[in-house]
Amino acid sequence: MKTTMALKPLAFALAALMAVAAQAGQPNHYPQPAPTTASATTLDGQSNHGNVVTNEKTKNNASANGSYNNISGVANGNVLSGDNNQGKNDVAIVSGDADFVFASTGTAQSNTGNKVLNSGTKNNASLNDSGNHASGIIQLNSEAGTSNQGSSSVAIASGNGSSGSAAVTGVQDVSGNLTLNLSSGHGWSTKPVVNNASVNNSMNFSSGVSNSNVLSGSGNQGQNNVAITRF
Repeated sequence: MKTTMALKPLAFALAALMAVAAQAGQPNHYPQPAPTTASATTLDGQSNHGNVVTNEKTKNNASANGSYNNISGVANGNVLSGDNNQGKNDVAIVSGDADFVFASTGTAQSNTGNKVLNSGTKNNASLNDSGNHASGIIQLNSEAGTSNQGSSSVAIASGNGSSGSAAVTGVQDVSGNLTLNLSSGHGWSTKPVVNNASVNNSMNFSSGVSNSNVLSGSGNQGQNNVAITRF
């Protein structure tokens, strides 16, 4: 056998090994997975306009007393007494293995063009001895009177990624309203307009997120917005 004929199979084998080695040394060009996102968003609004209310010797009592103690998790409450009051609670929670997490809350309140006549009216809104030793998300709104608005919003996003953000937006508009508070009766029997709002011994020894709005009277607005991002 000629020498050249014997070397040909060896040459082919060496060439194949060199080609495989060269290909292994090159970086892989596999497509990278797209970044993942997780978001929690609350968007809501309240509109109260064009109402006419007359209260004569009216008593409006809204109370959340001795409530929501020693609880955990998510607890929402709206206690309203009177006319054209609005209360809302929004909660959005998302958790996942995302590269980017985002939490946002957006709330708008509009209270315009309302007319209220109070004569000898009593409005009492109270939040006493409530929300103590609680953990988690506690949202309470207590409103007594006319055309009051209370809002509480929480957005929480949690992920194991490398980035995140939180945003809070809130808009309140009170305009063009007319409220008359007059006493009723004559002499010793005169009864004035009384508005009482109280928060006593509440939200103590609590952990997490605690929101409350206690409104008494006419045309009041209360808003609590919380956005939390953990990554």
